[in-house]
Amino acid sequence: MRWASKVMRRHMYAYALSGLLLLGGALLAVAQNSQPDEAQTEQAKQTQERSEQFQAKVHQATRALESDPRLQKLTQQQRKDLVEFVTGNMLFALLHELGHAQIAEMGLLVLGREEDAADSYAVTAMLNVGTNISDRVLIQATRGWFLVAERRRKEGRPLPFYDQHGMDSQRAYQIVCLMVGSDPEKFAAVATQVRMPKERQDSCSNDYLTAAMSWEKALRPHLRLPTQPRQKIEVSYGPVGDYAVYAQALGTIGVVELVADYAANRFTWRRPITFDVKSCGEVTFHWDISIPEVLICYEMAADFAHLYRDYVLFKGDRGKGSDDRGVHRQVR
Repeated sequence: MRWASKVMRRHMYAYALSGLLLLGGALLAVAQNSQPDEAQTEQAKQTQERSEQFQAKVHQATRALESDPRLQKLTQQQRKDLVEFVTGNMLFALLHELGHAQIAEMGLLVLGREEDAADSYAVTAMLNVGTNISDRVLIQATRGWFLVAERRRKEGRPLPFYDQHGMDSQRAYQIVCLMVGSDPEKFAAVATQVRMPKERQDSCSNDYLTAAMSWEKALRPHLRLPTQPRQKIEVSYGPVGDYAVYAQALGTIGVVELVADYAANRFTWRRPITFDVKSCGEVTFHWDISIPEVLICYEMAADFAHLYRDYVLFKGDRGKGSDDRGVHRQVR
C-alpha cells in the first residue's frame, strides 16, 4: 500500500522521537488545576532525560555529516536542521506504515481509503502525546507536504488524480485540520498561516474526534497487558550502498528501533514483524504483509535531505550542484 506516489515527508523536529515514547497514554505530567503526583513527576523527569539523551544523539549524528563533501558548504546549524528534518520525516513515515501494519495484522476495519486511515493514525498518535515536541513535529510535517507540492509544480509533473492517496496539499491541510480540531486555540496560528478558511476550521473538531475515537476503539482490544509476553519485532540492517552517511545518522539516533520498541511494548501481534533497513535501489518505504515487514530504504532518507536542501536551505538556487532528480517516491 503506497503512502504517496511521490512523498516528501515533512520538516519534523527530531525531538519528536523522545515524545513517541509517551504514546498511548503515557503523557507528560502536566495536570490541569492540580499539582502532579509523585508518579507523574517521575514520568516528567524521565521524559526530560530521554529528550536530552536524544538531542545528544542528534548532535552526534550532525557531527558525522561534517566529513560528507556534499554537505561541507553547510553551517553546523544547517547540518543539524537537516538531520532533524530527515529524522523527523522518517518517524512520521514509520508511524504511517505502523498504521498499515496494525490494520493488516489486527484485522481492523477501514471505512474509506486505507491511506487516509494510516495518515490519521500518524497524526492522532502525535497529538495524543500532547507536548510541545509532538506539536512541532506536526507543524513541520504540514510544511513538508506543501514543499512536496511545490516541487511537483516546479518539475512540471501532473497531479496523479487516479492515485489511492490524496494530493500532497490536501494531506497537508488535513494534518492542520486534525491539529485544529484537537485544540482550536493552540493551533489557530498554524491554520491562519496556511490560510485555512474559518468555516473549515470550525468543522475540524468533528474530523479529529472521529479519527481519535475510531483509532482508540479499534486498538483497544490489541493493547498489551503487563502480564502478556512481547511479540518479536526485529530491526535488521542490510547494505548501505552509496548512503553510508544517512545509514550512520539513522543508526546513531535509533529512530527505527524506537518505533519497533513502541510497537512491541504497546500492542499484541499475531506474528513477528521485521523493520528491514537497507539500500533498495529505489526511493521506497512500505509495509509488506506477505513477509511481514516494513521496508525502509536509505534512498528515502537521501531524498528527504535533497528536498530540504533544495527547497529550504537553498530555495531559489535549486539545480546548482543538486543531485535531486525529482525521483518518484514510493511509500506504500
